[in-house]
Amino acid sequence: MTSEKSTGTRKIDRARLQREKSKVEKEDPPEVKVSAGAIDKIVDLVGNPTRDAERGVTSITAMQAKLLPQLDIFDLMWQHYIELATYRQDVEEYEDIYKKEAPIFPNLIDEFTHRTAQWQKSIGGMNLKSMMDLALAETEARTGGDDDFSTNIDPYGRD
Repeated sequence: MTSEKSTGTRKIDRARLQREKSKVEKEDPPEVKVSAGAIDKIVDLVGNPTRDAERGVTSITAMQAKLLPQLDIFDLMWQHYIELATYRQDVEEYEDIYKKEAPIFPNLIDEFTHRTAQWQKSIGGMNLKSMMDLALAETEARTGGDDDFSTNIDPYGRD
Protein backbone atom coordinates (compact mmCIF):
# COMPACT_ATOMS: atom_id res chain seq x y z
CA MET A 1 0.00 0.00 0.00
CA THR A 2 1.12 3.52 -0.68
CA SER A 3 0.01 6.42 1.44
CA GLU A 4 -0.69 9.89 0.15
CA LYS A 5 0.44 12.64 2.55
CA SER A 6 -1.28 15.48 0.67
CA THR A 7 -4.87 14.21 0.99
CA GLY A 8 -4.50 12.42 4.29
CA THR A 9 -6.07 9.26 2.84
CA ARG A 10 -4.50 6.03 1.71
CA LYS A 11 -4.74 4.77 -1.82
CA ILE A 12 -4.67 1.09 -2.51
CA ASP A 13 -2.33 -0.10 -5.19
CA ARG A 14 -4.65 -2.45 -7.10
CA ALA A 15 -1.73 -4.11 -8.91
CA ARG A 16 -0.50 -5.50 -5.59
CA LEU A 17 -3.93 -6.99 -4.85
CA GLN A 18 -3.72 -9.39 -7.76
CA ARG A 19 -2.66 -12.88 -6.80
CA GLU A 20 0.31 -14.16 -8.75
CA LYS A 21 0.12 -17.58 -10.31
CA SER A 22 2.60 -20.12 -9.10
CA LYS A 23 5.59 -20.38 -11.38
CA VAL A 24 6.37 -23.88 -10.15
CA GLU A 25 4.75 -26.57 -12.25
CA LYS A 26 2.95 -29.18 -10.24
CA GLU A 27 4.19 -32.68 -10.85
CA ASP A 28 1.89 -35.65 -10.70
CA PRO A 29 2.55 -37.74 -7.60
CA PRO A 30 4.18 -41.09 -8.30
CA GLU A 31 1.76 -43.94 -8.74
CA VAL A 32 1.65 -46.11 -5.62
CA LYS A 33 -0.06 -49.45 -5.23
CA VAL A 34 -2.67 -49.59 -2.50
CA SER A 35 -0.88 -52.22 -0.43
CA ALA A 36 2.66 -51.35 -1.47
CA GLY A 37 3.45 -48.79 1.20
CA ALA A 38 1.64 -50.03 4.30
CA ILE A 39 4.70 -51.62 5.85
CA ASP A 40 6.99 -48.77 4.80
CA LYS A 41 4.64 -46.19 6.32
CA ILE A 42 4.45 -48.12 9.58
CA VAL A 43 8.23 -48.51 9.72
CA ASP A 44 8.67 -44.78 9.07
CA LEU A 45 6.10 -43.90 11.70
CA VAL A 46 7.61 -46.19 14.32
CA GLY A 47 11.24 -45.49 13.45
CA ASN A 48 11.03 -41.76 12.75
CA PRO A 49 7.83 -40.37 14.28
CA THR A 50 6.95 -36.71 13.98
CA ARG A 51 6.65 -34.68 17.16
CA ASP A 52 2.89 -35.14 17.14
CA ALA A 53 3.07 -38.87 16.33
CA GLU A 54 5.57 -39.61 19.10
CA ARG A 55 2.73 -39.63 21.60
CA GLY A 56 1.07 -42.50 19.75
CA VAL A 57 4.06 -44.79 19.30
CA THR A 58 5.47 -44.83 22.81
CA SER A 59 4.75 -47.23 25.65
CA ILE A 60 3.55 -45.59 28.86
CA THR A 61 1.72 -46.56 32.05
CA ALA A 62 -1.87 -45.64 32.87
CA MET A 63 -0.64 -43.06 35.42
CA GLN A 64 1.55 -41.42 32.80
CA ALA A 65 -1.42 -41.34 30.41
CA LYS A 66 -3.28 -39.24 32.99
CA LEU A 67 -0.41 -36.88 33.78
CA LEU A 68 1.21 -36.29 30.38
CA PRO A 69 -1.80 -34.51 28.80
CA GLN A 70 -1.71 -32.08 31.73
CA LEU A 71 1.99 -31.50 31.13
CA ASP A 72 1.22 -30.78 27.46
CA ILE A 73 -1.33 -28.14 28.54
CA PHE A 74 1.15 -26.53 30.95
CA ASP A 75 3.70 -26.35 28.14
CA LEU A 76 1.12 -24.84 25.78
CA MET A 77 0.19 -22.19 28.35
CA TRP A 78 3.82 -21.28 29.06
CA GLN A 79 4.39 -20.83 25.33
CA HIS A 80 1.30 -18.63 25.15
CA TYR A 81 2.48 -16.49 28.10
CA ILE A 82 5.90 -16.00 26.49
CA GLU A 83 4.19 -15.05 23.23
CA LEU A 84 1.92 -12.62 25.09
CA ALA A 85 4.86 -11.01 26.93
CA THR A 86 6.72 -10.59 23.63
CA TYR A 87 3.64 -8.93 22.12
CA ARG A 88 3.30 -6.53 25.06
CA GLN A 89 6.95 -5.50 24.88
CA ASP A 90 7.25 -4.88 21.14
CA VAL A 91 4.41 -5.41 18.67
CA GLU A 92 6.61 -5.09 15.57
CA GLU A 93 9.15 -7.61 16.84
CA TYR A 94 6.28 -9.93 17.79
CA GLU A 95 4.97 -9.83 14.22
CA ASP A 96 8.45 -10.61 12.87
CA ILE A 97 8.93 -13.58 15.21
CA TYR A 98 5.45 -15.16 15.22
CA LYS A 99 4.26 -14.07 11.75
CA LYS A 100 0.85 -12.94 13.03
CA GLU A 101 -0.65 -9.69 14.28
CA ALA A 102 -1.55 -10.67 17.85
CA PRO A 103 -1.53 -13.70 20.15
CA ILE A 104 -4.52 -16.00 19.94
CA PHE A 105 -5.53 -17.74 23.13
CA PRO A 106 -5.35 -21.53 22.64
CA ASN A 107 -8.46 -23.69 22.93
CA LEU A 108 -7.40 -25.58 26.05
CA ILE A 109 -10.35 -27.99 26.26
CA ASP A 110 -9.90 -29.09 22.66
CA GLU A 111 -6.14 -29.42 23.10
CA PHE A 112 -6.51 -31.37 26.37
CA THR A 113 -9.02 -33.77 24.77
CA HIS A 114 -6.74 -34.30 21.76
CA ARG A 115 -3.65 -34.92 23.88
CA THR A 116 -5.52 -37.25 26.22
CA ALA A 117 -6.70 -39.34 23.26
CA GLN A 118 -3.15 -39.48 21.90
CA TRP A 119 -1.62 -40.58 25.19
CA GLN A 120 -4.39 -43.12 25.93
CA LYS A 121 -3.45 -45.03 22.77
CA SER A 122 0.05 -45.47 24.18
CA ILE A 123 -0.87 -47.25 27.42
CA GLY A 124 1.20 -50.42 27.39
CA GLY A 125 2.30 -49.68 23.83
CA MET A 126 -1.19 -50.63 22.55
CA ASN A 127 -1.00 -48.45 19.42
CA LEU A 128 2.56 -49.55 18.68
CA LYS A 129 1.59 -53.24 18.98
CA SER A 130 -1.40 -52.69 16.67
CA MET A 131 0.82 -51.12 14.02
CA MET A 132 3.29 -53.99 14.26
CA ASP A 133 0.41 -56.50 13.92
CA LEU A 134 -0.75 -54.69 10.77
CA ALA A 135 2.75 -54.81 9.31
CA LEU A 136 3.03 -58.53 10.13
CA ALA A 137 -0.38 -59.26 8.57
CA GLU A 138 0.63 -57.36 5.42
CA THR A 139 3.89 -59.33 5.21
CA GLU A 140 2.04 -62.62 5.66
CA ALA A 141 -0.48 -61.65 2.99
CA ARG A 142 2.34 -60.97 0.53
CA THR A 143 3.94 -64.36 1.13
CA GLY A 144 0.69 -66.29 1.10
CA GLY A 145 0.03 -66.83 4.81
CA ASP A 146 1.91 -67.68 7.95
CA ASP A 147 1.71 -71.49 7.53
CA ASP A 148 2.33 -71.58 3.78
CA PHE A 149 6.08 -71.75 3.29
CA SER A 150 5.87 -73.21 -0.22
CA THR A 151 5.47 -70.03 -2.24
CA ASN A 152 6.12 -69.74 -5.94
CA ILE A 153 8.59 -66.91 -5.45
CA ASP A 154 12.09 -67.69 -6.65
CA PRO A 155 14.57 -66.07 -4.24
CA TYR A 156 17.16 -65.81 -7.02
CA GLY A 157 14.87 -63.87 -9.37
CA ARG A 158 14.44 -66.64 -11.91
CA ASP A 159 10.95 -67.37 -13.23
